[in-house]
Amino acid sequence: MRNVAFFGVLLGLMASCSSPSYEGTTIAFELAQTGKYSVQMRDDSGEFEVIDTLEILGNDVFTVKFDTARIVSFLPLEGELPVVHAVVSPESKSLIINREGLISGDPENNWLGAQRKMQLDLIAFTDSMDIIRGTYADSATFNGIAALNEAFLAYGDAYRQRILDTLTLHPEYLSNLLTVYHRNGQQPVLNYEIDRELLQNVYSKLNAKHPGSPDVITFAMWLAKYEEMLNFTRKVQEAAAKFQPGHPFPELTLETPQGQEMTIKKMSLKNNVVAIWASWCTGCRNELIATRNKGAKDNWIYLSIDGLPSQRSPLADWYNAIKTDELGGIHLSDLKGGRSAIISGLGIEGLPVYFKVENGIITQRLTSTEGLN
Repeated sequence: MRNVAFFGVLLGLMASCSSPSYEGTTIAFELAQTGKYSVQMRDDSGEFEVIDTLEILGNDVFTVKFDTARIVSFLPLEGELPVVHAVVSPESKSLIINREGLISGDPENNWLGAQRKMQLDLIAFTDSMDIIRGTYADSATFNGIAALNEAFLAYGDAYRQRILDTLTLHPEYLSNLLTVYHRNGQQPVLNYEIDRELLQNVYSKLNAKHPGSPDVITFAMWLAKYEEMLNFTRKVQEAAAKFQPGHPFPELTLETPQGQEMTIKKMSLKNNVVAIWASWCTGCRNELIATRNKGAKDNWIYLSIDGLPSQRSPLADWYNAIKTDELGGIHLSDLKGGRSAIISGLGIEGLPVYFKVENGIITQRLTSTEGLN
């Protein structure tokens, strides 16, 4: 057995104000694999900070010492090591990572181990469902497909409820913060809009127990981001219901591709079509090209939703699409992508959208040029 005093940066930062009776937390790695870990923690800005590296040779025992509870992440650098998260505090005396990579040793870390086991079991269950599904040559003619779907949904509901139960019974667990990363397929297990009150209570309890904790600060930042997203979504939904035929078209201040600011005033729209599109929306561009080929579109105003984080140069993408597709009319955008004033101001929930505006009043709102007068 290797018994290594893993203090380094950790002890240098934290030991000076720790209780004299606290000798540190031992973490025993019982992994069959060997390799090297990057040891990371959150800093005050919520970013991961690399604090050390650990070489795993077999039957390794390390000692970590903090004066407050912290989440420590062990991320593989070399070898086929599992990702491991641990809650280390003066209360956590001895922790064990077993051969399957599951941590245990106290209630906080037992919950982390349970979360990891849940994730692995969900992956295995999904894989088994996919194997069974693959044996059906024609899914439209077999009742078994419906049964598989029901089984998957039931499993997902139970998975979600297990997390909600712990968030409700033990909101003070720092290990609860890892639940925000759980996913069922492509969807997060926790839904901020539905679970908002519960998650806010978790933050309240954690902030009271661990004031100033970088981990709790990170959680607060996560909540703030989703609160902003929820408010934005509600604003979009309200605008979508509001800006329908019969309602005045709103005033929007945007910019041309050349950077000139321009305001769309409802009374300046005598007989116009306002098309909402983006350079990355292939369906939008194909339809606009087809419409262009049918005749001049000088009375068209094109509002672009370019500016997604995935776009390396949204202005260039937008400008090149206009030129390549030979679109006439007026082109405006704020290049803010999913946070564009076009989306929140007009209630855009999908692309494309076309508004027919006569004398400042919306007469049509369509998702296709078919039926556009």
